[in-house]
Amino acid sequence: MNEPEISRRSFALLTGAAAAAQVPLPGANALTARDVATRLQNALGGDWPTTGPDGFKAGNPETPVKGIATTAMATLDVLRRAAKAGVTLVFTYEPTFFGRQDGPAPAGRGPAGLTADDPVYKAKQDFIASNGLVVFRLREHWQTRPQNDMVTGLAESLGWAKYRVKPDDSLYEIPAATAEDTVALIRQKLNLRGGLRAVGDRKARVRRVLLHPGVMTPATMWQRYAETDLLVAGEVREWENTHYAADIHTAGEQRGLVTIGRVASEDPGMRACAEWLKTIVREVPAQWLPVGDLYWRAV
Repeated sequence: MNEPEISRRSFALLTGAAAAAQVPLPGANALTARDVATRLQNALGGDWPTTGPDGFKAGNPETPVKGIATTAMATLDVLRRAAKAGVTLVFTYEPTFFGRQDGPAPAGRGPAGLTADDPVYKAKQDFIASNGLVVFRLREHWQTRPQNDMVTGLAESLGWAKYRVKPDDSLYEIPAATAEDTVALIRQKLNLRGGLRAVGDRKARVRRVLLHPGVMTPATMWQRYAETDLLVAGEVREWENTHYAADIHTAGEQRGLVTIGRVASEDPGMRACAEWLKTIVREVPAQWLPVGDLYWRAV
């Protein structure tokens, strides 16, 4: 069959329009998940060992990318929303299959992840395959950015970004309010339900707040507690951190602790990731898919 003839003027107009729109020309290679990952890896820098937690976890890296989504955790609900939105590449902060390496464990459960015959593992893999999705974990390298996007993203969601005490720290000096009102603001701004828990005096004056998305260790809490009126963490080890906060209150100190849920605390940082991805991948849309607070409030 003869190839259709295209005039030089038509070809110039076609190539110019395609370049402006940043879409591939007819017949050109489509942007693949691997292409996006390579661009991201170059932008973030550092080493990307195959044994590390970051990298492709499910799907075919050669899949053409129609849309990108970022999320704190690629739950089945998030994957369904991604597919419905026409997304093919999902960047997740936490593991998809509940283990550091995200692959099927050879035997048993626990730190290694789910077994290959686990119903959740199978359901997610089947959904990813049948909907042409690709999942890439992005955690350690996203944390290396000097902007500390996980903290700044959370601060922006709470309306506290301008109150940061030091550029490289997570301490914020917010307008003074009671602990009760501050906790209510956190609940409202992050759309939290049953996952938020607070310890301390409800009427205590809150001015200095430390934000710690993810897991706060006892050592970090004990080191920073004296600097703050309120610690806001994703999750803690209850028997240490929570009851330490309770003992501090009982001993007469006006300090408090709020936990909002690990993934809920990381959601805003992955919204920042979606905005950053738009600056390095302009050919396809990027959006944020929050996991949200999965707990329901008991009556």
